[in-house]
Amino acid sequence: MAFTHSPYVLSPVLQKKWFLHPSRPRPTSPALLATMLWCVARTADSPIFHLPGSRRDMDNWRRVRGWQLEEDSATSLDTDRLGKSRRTFSTGPTPCVDDVLTFLLLTIVISGGEYKSDCIKWWNKTVGLIKHLRLHKEPSMSRQSQGFAEEHEERRRVFWLAYTMDSHLALSHNRPLDILDAECEVFNPLPDNLWQTFDTLGMEALQLRTYGPPMTISGTGFFEYSLPMMAILGGIIDFRLRRYHPLLVSNDDAFLELIKANLTCCERSICELSDTQSLSRSPSGTWLQRSTAKMVVAYAVHIIKVLYVLVYGNWDAITMFEDDGDWITSSSRPELSFMSYLFGIYLLHGSFVLLLFAERMSRVGPNPSVEEACEVIIRAHEVAIVTLNTEFQPIFRKEFRSRLYNARRSELSEAELETLRKEVLSTYRSTMGRRGLCL
Repeated sequence: MAFTHSPYVLSPVLQKKWFLHPSRPRPTSPALLATMLWCVARTADSPIFHLPGSRRDMDNWRRVRGWQLEEDSATSLDTDRLGKSRRTFSTGPTPCVDDVLTFLLLTIVISGGEYKSDCIKWWNKTVGLIKHLRLHKEPSMSRQSQGFAEEHEERRRVFWLAYTMDSHLALSHNRPLDILDAECEVFNPLPDNLWQTFDTLGMEALQLRTYGPPMTISGTGFFEYSLPMMAILGGIIDFRLRRYHPLLVSNDDAFLELIKANLTCCERSICELSDTQSLSRSPSGTWLQRSTAKMVVAYAVHIIKVLYVLVYGNWDAITMFEDDGDWITSSSRPELSFMSYLFGIYLLHGSFVLLLFAERMSRVGPNPSVEEACEVIIRAHEVAIVTLNTEFQPIFRKEFRSRLYNARRSELSEAELETLRKEVLSTYRSTMGRRGLCL
């Protein structure tokens, strides 16, 4: 389950060698196995899936080598059992961590597709089962032994994957968080390289960890770079809800200073990661490792800048355009395939400010720097669409291109521009009470 194989598999949660062990494979629920196959089939480059709609056709699944549904038809049943009702469980299913991962994979894939609102029911099941299984709490100390260490680490990784998704979906759907930091009493996850060599680790290595999410980027594994930024994003979402709460009147300066301190600390850790990799030229540091680190640094720098925009700016594009304040004047990769599922929403929010600059060029005159930056953003959206198409990106790219075209030629009046802008951008609103991308 390497995250590079599918844009929807964000981080290795299950150990591949345990999963495919020839004599003692990890017991895995049929639902999770089927969901994993379905998840990979969404982007699999197999001729059998090239026709439109074929990825949802069960007949195609039956033609895949190794895929077989037991009791697939009535002809395979004993004639004495044809009139009897069947059920999978005699006393009802017992929830387990596999079910959480199943619901989580369904949430990720569906939220990245055309019918984003359909992911809500699966996400609610995910959160409910996390609370029921108490994945947000560390297991009792009586079970802290090597025999249970693998199981516990799987639980932690599933929980922290859900934690990162909570912040991502809260931003995408313009909603509050479902998993609160105050509830998180879980050790932070192991780095990916240690997780892959888990069998060789001693118990002392597993105990040198802290509760809660880290606030600094420490490596190139998904949890090492994404978890700190998603934790900061969660704080920004809470801060915004407090700021716009109709009844809660409080001084938010301390909260804002804490967010700024976390952002500064995270920025510093990005620089340290970049410096470490640039100084590392030893044989132990391969070209792939240095290339991955360079890529992580580039994406992290962009997301941190977007987080600053989310702290100080408007989240809603139309509200931003209608705001005449001067807040905006205050203080190399060929394809955007890295973390393509997550990156789209940050690319979108980071583009709003440039879109505002592009519109103001029609009033104050051309600006080559703004035009160049706009062209880069448009190209980024075009590449992102090819890598993993999402419905909102073509719409936003079209609006961006028309705005830049009019800034250069001034063919439309201000009233016509405003009407066109509202028509295009009103679909995805992020004001209080609106649902963002969740339509």
